[in-house]
Parts: sequence; structure tokens; C-alpha cells
Amino acid sequence: MKGILFAILAGAFITLQGVANARIGEALGSWQAAALTQGTGFVAAVLILLLVKDRKWKHFGEVKPVYLFGGAFAALVIYSNITAMHRVGATLTVAAVLIAQIGVTLWLERKGWFGPEKTAIRLPHLAGIGLMILGVVLLA
Repeated sequence: MKGILFAILAGAFITLQGVANARIGEALGSWQAAALTQGTGFVAAVLILLLVKDRKWKHFGEVKPVYLFGGAFAALVIYSNITAMHRVGATLTVAAVLIAQIGVTLWLERKGWFGPEKTAIRLPHLAGIGLMILGVVLLA
């Protein structure tokens, strides 16, 4: 249950962040907004880390080097989100992002990249994504 609650919070914050970034992007530019958001996010994360006194930094060497570039993806996420919001609005952007997240996650799980066992993509998965795409078409 706690995981679902955090997922709902993440969805809400992603939407709020996207709208705020779009407004920052209008004033400063999309890459400037991405840099500002990444910077303030870094500061907030470090402050929270210090506040909760989490000392897991000693395990830093256990992280595969390729995963250390995850923050670079965030810059592309922010830029893409800002650009999409300017062109199609918040509702369609959030819907399309959600469909892309689920589609890519299914594909990654099918390849076995998120766990020890590969997950087969079945007809219900494809039907669910198809219904979501239909929902976006109806929103447009």
C-alpha cells in the first residue's frame, strides 16, 4: 500500500513539476528550465539526505557505472516534457508520457533488464496500452 501511495505522489509531483517547468521554459527557455530544475532538485535531495541522515554513500562503488548517468536522462525528460506541454498541453503530455513509460517498461521487463526473470508480454498488456492510446486519441 505504501508503494502505491508513493506512486500516486510521484504522479502528482511529476505533473506539478511539468507545469512549473513549462512556465519557467516560457520565461527562460527549455534547456535553462531543465538546468534550473535539475539544480534545485539536487539541492533539495542533498538537504533531505542530510536531514534524514542516510549514510548509504559507502555503497556507492556497488552501483554499476552505466546507472550513474541516470540524471542525464532527467535533463532529457524535463526538456521533452516542457516542449510537449507547450505544443499539446498538460493533459495530452501526461497521458502520452504515461503510455511511453508503460510501453518501455514492458519492453525492458521482456528483455529481463529489471529483474532475474524475463516477463512475457501478453495480449492483456497490449490491450491495456491500446486502450490508453485510444483514450489519448479521445482526449485530443
